[in-house]
Amino acid sequence: MRVSREGEGQGCGPTNPSQSSPPVLHAAGMMAGMSAAPGAPREVALNGAIARLKPYAFTQLRARQDQLAAQGTRVINFGVGDPEDDTPAFIRDALVAAITPSSRYPTAAGIAPLREAIAAWLRRRFGVTVHPDRHVMPANGAKEALHNLTSLVVDAPGTPGRRDLIAIPELAYQVYGDAALLHHAEVFAVPLGADWLPDLDAITPEVGRRLAILWLNSPHNPTGAVAPRDHYRRALDLADKYGFLVASDEAYSELWFDAPPSGILEACADADFTGAIAINTLSKRSNMTGYRSGLIAGDARVIAAMRNVRPRIGVATPEFVQRAAIAAWNDEAHVEEQRARYAARRDLFLDLCSRKRLQVEASQGAFYLWIRVPATVPGRDATTFASTLLDHGIVVLPGSFMGPRGNEYVRLAFVPSLETCMEAVAILDRVL
Repeated sequence: MRVSREGEGQGCGPTNPSQSSPPVLHAAGMMAGMSAAPGAPREVALNGAIARLKPYAFTQLRARQDQLAAQGTRVINFGVGDPEDDTPAFIRDALVAAITPSSRYPTAAGIAPLREAIAAWLRRRFGVTVHPDRHVMPANGAKEALHNLTSLVVDAPGTPGRRDLIAIPELAYQVYGDAALLHHAEVFAVPLGADWLPDLDAITPEVGRRLAILWLNSPHNPTGAVAPRDHYRRALDLADKYGFLVASDEAYSELWFDAPPSGILEACADADFTGAIAINTLSKRSNMTGYRSGLIAGDARVIAAMRNVRPRIGVATPEFVQRAAIAAWNDEAHVEEQRARYAARRDLFLDLCSRKRLQVEASQGAFYLWIRVPATVPGRDATTFASTLLDHGIVVLPGSFMGPRGNEYVRLAFVPSLETCMEAVAILDRVL
């Protein structure tokens, strides 16, 4: 019978070698081992929350797409928001120049020049003063920060006074809810208003007292809706009243077509950004999805906790990636050029939608158009409409994949090249 110690992982000693802990027998593992028949393979007990996870939407898209491609169908993918344009050469050069003959473990807190570059960008972009040591940490893309933030604020089940609720928009990136489930928290779906922004009236006293994190996302995935600064201020007022954290996923903040979107840090009332966390990434801004480089910034106490926990998770960013990130955060010219490329593609599809009388809602930011399914489709069913388009080689994401509120909408990610977008528009012109 196996005995494990809390705080130990496979092949690892205690978190603090100067302290020893008594053996802790895990009941689930004991029962799994005892239930197997003699000689039969023992089934390892897994986190029960894994069985509650929904299939990853993009995995479902990929399976059908691969099937059509194998049949010789030309498939153009507007379903996944993965930038297809080149990472700028100067960023690639910075990465190559930083590769040394020997390597060392990177620090979880990130190198000082990267934290300083992030702090300087936040000041230029949002007009806020953040201390590079107290308010900023690098992250391996936004997803690492999104997932690991939950572990910092959600206590173990059974803890007295535990806040067990994570609030997310009813249409949302899947990782927010998955992180909550994996940490044995309950998901509270915040309804979206007619403007596709979270209806903060849903944060009642009963909800607020149980809430650990309220997730906001602007520009919003999947709708492209952009939140004004007053929306953040109201959320922070509620957080101050009830004691929860407001986390803002701002991965698409640099993809805008009218005016730069606001961010949560500029809505904070105090210099330590109490109760507020911003998460951003170079993936969309600089076409660096494969580099896995982003930031988490805000509440000094939360950042200090992340500094303490991150080394134990083992996800520190390689230094050569950090050096490339410095180059990216310090330059705006390539971001402006990328915005112009997206604007040209967006205009193509907006013109198509106008000519075909397709209703486009929200879509002020990000590289998405949120398109209502035509009335000619039975029940305006998003899955039916997406399947019809896929028969012609055009991949879009059914809004229902993001939640029931999206049943009558599809999300089109205009990430392929302008030439490919023109080809797709010609196809859609024929079939719509």
